[in-house]
Amino acid sequence: MNERMHVFHPPQSVNGLPPENVFYVADSANMTVAEGFIAPTYHPYLFPDRPVNLFVSIRSRGPGRDMVMGALLARAQQIHESMPTLKARVYSQVNVTDTSTLAFYMESGFDGDDCLDVVELGVPNARPSAPMGYNMGYVPLGTPNEMVGFLQRMNNYQLSGMQPQHLQRYMSFPHFMALYLSRGADVVGEVAFTGSGTDAKLIGLYIAPSYRRMGLGKTMIASGMKLLSERGVTRVQADVINRNDPQRALAVSCHATFVRRACHYPGINLD
Repeated sequence: MNERMHVFHPPQSVNGLPPENVFYVADSANMTVAEGFIAPTYHPYLFPDRPVNLFVSIRSRGPGRDMVMGALLARAQQIHESMPTLKARVYSQVNVTDTSTLAFYMESGFDGDDCLDVVELGVPNARPSAPMGYNMGYVPLGTPNEMVGFLQRMNNYQLSGMQPQHLQRYMSFPHFMALYLSRGADVVGEVAFTGSGTDAKLIGLYIAPSYRRMGLGKTMIASGMKLLSERGVTRVQADVINRNDPQRALAVSCHATFVRRACHYPGINLD
């Protein structure tokens, strides 16, 4: 490695990230040869045992990659030490076909335990309607404020946050629907699907923590699948994060079958 390569921060924020979370490596000619960033997120509902998740991304043609990784891991440790009572995980996202990048992360001390799988859902053993004492209906999404509120609620329970442009794209498909389940003034949960023709995908689901372990997730999926079947849908797929136990349990309860691995999430736990 060229000993004259050096790591530096940008002078200002990049894509909303503060300078201290963005790293560049320059060679002896002061040309940038590698770059990376770290994006902290807090997911107490998605990963209650390890709520601080630190996403790292590296771009390099080869030189400087190890230097960026070292800088990112050092920054991750700093962030973790600023909130020592919370367990954290540093992770990245790697395409299933990118074996060389996955090997690089593994050689850097990451584990390969986590991934994102696509599954096909079977009809869960649940009534496709609101239980007694609950109400179910379509989520109002007719105004920008309603869309923003929906995204904020959904993103509390998603690893990769859904952006407004994603929601608008999903809403452009004929099978888009978003359902809510409420009890009195409480919104208990929401579910969203999109798709066209005979295919649909579950793109978001959450049940409020105080209403979990009551089968309400299955009820919402069953209700959505019933409405989709009336539109001619015969296949509904969903994404499942391997290290999220409730997602895996819900997939099992829906008689899900494995379709394909979407990506790897190599990671390092910080305790």
